[in-house]
Amino acid sequence: MNNLSLKKKLWLPLIFSWMALLFLSVWHAYQTRDLQISERQRALEDVTEMAYSLISGYAKLEGEGKMSREDAQKGAIARVRDQRYTGDGYVTLVGGDSVIVMHPINTKLDGKNMIDFKDAKGNELYKMIAATGSSASGKGFLEYWWPRPGADKPSPKMGFVKRFKPWNWDLICSVYSDDIEADFRRALVQAVVVLVGLGVLLSLIAGMVSRNIFRSIGGEPTEAADMARKIAAGDLTGSIRTVGGDSHSLVAAVAYTRDRLVDTVHGIQNATESIKTSVDEIATGNMDLSNRTEQQAGSLEETASAMEELTSTVKQNAANAQHANQLAATASKVAIEGGEVVGQVVQTMASINESSRKIVDIISVIDGIAFQTNILALNAAVEAARAGEQGRGFAVVASEVRSLAQRSAAAAKEIKGLIDDSVGKVDAGTHLVQQAGQTMQEVVASIQGVSTVVHEIATASHEQSSGIEQVGHAITQMDETTQQNAALVEQAAAAAQSLQEQADKLVRLVGVFTLDRTRAAPGSAQLLN
Repeated sequence: MNNLSLKKKLWLPLIFSWMALLFLSVWHAYQTRDLQISERQRALEDVTEMAYSLISGYAKLEGEGKMSREDAQKGAIARVRDQRYTGDGYVTLVGGDSVIVMHPINTKLDGKNMIDFKDAKGNELYKMIAATGSSASGKGFLEYWWPRPGADKPSPKMGFVKRFKPWNWDLICSVYSDDIEADFRRALVQAVVVLVGLGVLLSLIAGMVSRNIFRSIGGEPTEAADMARKIAAGDLTGSIRTVGGDSHSLVAAVAYTRDRLVDTVHGIQNATESIKTSVDEIATGNMDLSNRTEQQAGSLEETASAMEELTSTVKQNAANAQHANQLAATASKVAIEGGEVVGQVVQTMASINESSRKIVDIISVIDGIAFQTNILALNAAVEAARAGEQGRGFAVVASEVRSLAQRSAAAAKEIKGLIDDSVGKVDAGTHLVQQAGQTMQEVVASIQGVSTVVHEIATASHEQSSGIEQVGHAITQMDETTQQNAALVEQAAAAAQSLQEQADKLVRLVGVFTLDRTRAAPGSAQLLN
C-alpha cells in the first residue's frame, strides 16, 4: 500500500466497492435460489403427506375390517390419481419392487416394472426411489430428469419420496425445477446490469473527487513528504516538481518553504563564518598562554606528587624491610624445626623398611612349608591309591590337604608380591625424605643470610626517607606559587573559550543545513507544463 501512488490509492475503494457489490449480488441470487428450492421442497413434502394421510385412512378401514385390501387400495389409488397441485403437479405410487402401481398422467406405465429405467442423465430413477424408501427414515428428496407432458425433451425435476410400509408403496411427488434455474440466471443478469450502472456512476464521482484532491495536494504526497523529511534533516539541496501556475497546493507551499530556507541559511552561514574566524584568533592566543602556564604548574605539581610518592614508597620499603627481617627470623626457626622433623621421618622410614624385610622372610618360610605340604599330600595320595578301597578315605583327605597347601602357597606368593612392592616404595620414600632433610638445612642457611641483608636495607631506607621528605617540602612551596599564577591566566582563557564555544555552537546549528553551492539562485523550483 505504501508503494502505491495517490491516484491508485483513491481508486482502490471504488474497486473494493465493485467487488463488494458483485459479491452481494451473486450471494443474493444464490440465496434466492436456495429459498425457492426450500419452498418447493416443503410444498412437495406437504402434498406427499396429504396423499400419505389419505392412503393411511384406507389402510385403517382395511384394518377395521370394513374393506378388503384390494378395495381399500383401489379406493386409495382413485383418490390419489385425481390429486393435483400447482397445475401440473401429481403423486405417483410405486411398489417396493419398482413396479408402478399408479401413474396419474401416463396410465400406460401402470403395472410396468421400471427397475431398469434410466433418465436422460443415466440416473436409475426407480432404484433411487426404492433406496430412499428403504432408508432408516423411509423418506427423502431426489433429483432426476423427466419430459414435460406433451414434450420429448427432458427437464430437471425434484421429488420427495415417502414409503407407506403397510402396503410397501413408495409415494413420490415431484415438480419441475428448471424455472428456478431460469430465475437464478435472470437474477444474475439483472445484478450485472445494476452493478455496471452503479459502477459507472461511482467511477464518475470517484474521478471528480480524485481530481480535486490531486489539485489540492499538487502532486504525489510521497514527494512532498520526502522533501519535508529532507528539510527536517537539514538537506536543502533537492528540488520538488510543481505544476505550472500552481501556487496554492501543498507541494507548492513545500517548495516555497525550501527556497526561503535556502536564502536565510545562506546569510546565516556567511555571518557565522566571519564571527568564528575572529573568535578563533582570540581564543588561540589565550589558550597558548594558558597552556604554557598550566604546563609549568603541572610539571611542578607532578614533581611534588612524585616526591610525595617517593617519600611514601621509601617509608613503606623501610617498614617492609623491618617486617621482612622479622619474617626471616621466624622462617629460620621454622626451617630448623622442619629439619629435625625430617630427621625423625628418616629414622621412622628406616624402621618400616627393616620390618618389611622381616615380613618378606616370614612369607618365604610360609611358602616353603606350603610347598612341602603339597609334596606330602601328593605322596599320601599315591600311597592311598596303592591301598585300594582301604585308602580311599585317606586319599580324599590327602586331596583336600593338597588343595589347601596350594591355596596357601598362592596366598603367600601374593602377599610376598605386595610386601616387595611396599618395600620398594618405602625405599623410595626414605631416599626422598633424606633429600628433603638436606634441602631444609640449605634453606635454613639461606634464610639466615637473607635476614642479615634485610636488616641492613631497613636501616638505609630510614635514612633515605628523612632526606626525601625535606626536598618535598621545598617543591610544595614552589607549586603553590605557580598555581596562583595559573589561576589568573585560566580566568582570561575561560572567557575566550566560552566565546569560542558559542561561535562553534552557532556554526554547528547552521551546519545542519546542506546547500547546493552550484545553484545559480535559490527559489528556482522545477515546473511541469
